[in-house]
Amino acid sequence: MHTPAVEKSRTMVSLTPDAIAKLKTTAVRERPYAPRISIALAVRLLDKSDRYFDPFAVLDELDYLEGIRPTSKTKRESPFKGPHLQPFWHKHFSSARHLVRNIGIRWNLADGGNRDLDRMLREVAETYGEDPELWQAYLAHRLVVGGFEERAQRGLTGDWIIYAKHDGANYYLDLATHEEAKPEHAEKLLKKLRDGCFAEFPFAFP
Repeated sequence: MHTPAVEKSRTMVSLTPDAIAKLKTTAVRERPYAPRISIALAVRLLDKSDRYFDPFAVLDELDYLEGIRPTSKTKRESPFKGPHLQPFWHKHFSSARHLVRNIGIRWNLADGGNRDLDRMLREVAETYGEDPELWQAYLAHRLVVGGFEERAQRGLTGDWIIYAKHDGANYYLDLATHEEAKPEHAEKLLKKLRDGCFAEFPFAFP
């Protein structure tokens, strides 16, 4: 049996099947779907070099996809539509690092705001406009906390879990940022998935 090798800090490390199973089990905190996550994803979940990355945000969505968790805070899972990434699926995961993005989407800040933002600003001005201390505090709360809560009701956005469906089960391949998953980068993302996961899950690739 071929023993996969993992490159870490430019050092190739060969792993036995037992070591791989233990790695995956540890990465998903002993959840039953451990055999169906890739080594690449397991390593990402265990990597502590990015202090802003929250592995539990990913595990929450994996639990949802597996039917362990009844609800999801993010957008509904969906298949990729472009030619390079079919027939893969993606599911958003969201954590504190995605807070600003979700607030920005709620108020459409990237394009100068929306009607809800205009309405909210008018309400703040009419209610607290003559008291600077009050309106500044209320505006900050309404913009950030209120904006995030309202966005959450519609489904939070974040980065993506990429997975494949095979024989009625999900096989979880890797994570990707929104930037990586843009159509112009789809071919490069496919190469990343193939390089990292084909040896384990060849059936996932057309």
